[in-house]
Amino acid sequence: MKSTIQTMVTFCCVAFCLTVLPRAFAQNQAPFSSAGQISGTLKNAWYPEALYPDGLIPDWDRGYVIHYEFESNYSPETPMVVMYDANGDRVREGRIWPQGAARVSVRRTAATKDGGILAAGGATLKDGSKQHYLARTDLAGNTVQTMWTGGFYPEQICEAPDGTVWTLGDPRDADGKQQHDADILRQYSFEKGLLHSFLPERTAEALVRSKTPWFNPFGSYVRCGKNKVSVYLEFTKEYVEVDTATLALNRWKLDLDLTQYREGDGMAVTEDGRVYLGLQVVQGRPLFRGLYQIKAVPGHPMAELMPVSGAVSPLKPGEVPPAGSFVMLWGADGKQLVVWRAEDNGSTMSWVNVVQSDSTD
Repeated sequence: MKSTIQTMVTFCCVAFCLTVLPRAFAQNQAPFSSAGQISGTLKNAWYPEALYPDGLIPDWDRGYVIHYEFESNYSPETPMVVMYDANGDRVREGRIWPQGAARVSVRRTAATKDGGILAAGGATLKDGSKQHYLARTDLAGNTVQTMWTGGFYPEQICEAPDGTVWTLGDPRDADGKQQHDADILRQYSFEKGLLHSFLPERTAEALVRSKTPWFNPFGSYVRCGKNKVSVYLEFTKEYVEVDTATLALNRWKLDLDLTQYREGDGMAVTEDGRVYLGLQVVQGRPLFRGLYQIKAVPGHPMAELMPVSGAVSPLKPGEVPPAGSFVMLWGADGKQLVVWRAEDNGSTMSWVNVVQSDSTD
């Protein structure tokens, strides 16, 4: 009898080890596929006015650093946005002022394809009503086009090659309540207004620091490529692509083992169509920073997150990241990525290549 019990106990222990332990081991391992190796710094630029420790985080787009303040502005002559080029030089000031406004605030910025400023935010009109807008400047920094978006709060923005604006935002009704059946991803034209919309808000909701599902576009990203728009949804840990020629939308889940307790800290689409996502843990233990290429295949429910070798660094409590290690992804400049590396000077951005491996083709 005793022998039988011992045999059963041994069998259960073996079964446990064969099922649970390999799973736990696999969760702590990097995915099998690799996105290649991060290169050394090819060039860097210094942005002391726009980028500094514990300061406001600027936007990055098309090779430009775009700095803005959150405070409301009451004068159409006051520059609200400052744009810097890839050498760190101040090249443009933007006077964001929708026609008829009495007070204006900026929520997000991007660069237009000709180097102007694209801005999204809110405005109080002269009659006291409040509106949300998209605006575009010329190369002199003057607002030349404005579009009101009604109850839709544009948050993440980019300009497509055809000049249309894609934005991920928050749809609200007249009372400021979320519209759960309204779409959160929208394509606008300054000449024609709203063209298309995608992704009902309720499909992007999740239980995040709350007891009921909800959605907020902050922390998500939208990037315009040559023939596609790429979206990272922070709350549901998903990757979305819209083919700009056919308007076909594909949606993939991302690996929860990598994303569940990590926040996105940057997204980039390179000139050759590769999509990269930065992930980090800044408050939990252990700390973590990582750079991944997203490989999404139509018809597959999951998109693969392929680590970039040399740019994934779990940190032990109290451990200081090595000099030159990856900290944050800013964006893409052509085929190169622009990143923030652990350097002595926190106001520096670095340009790097990802030396591709066969598994990324």
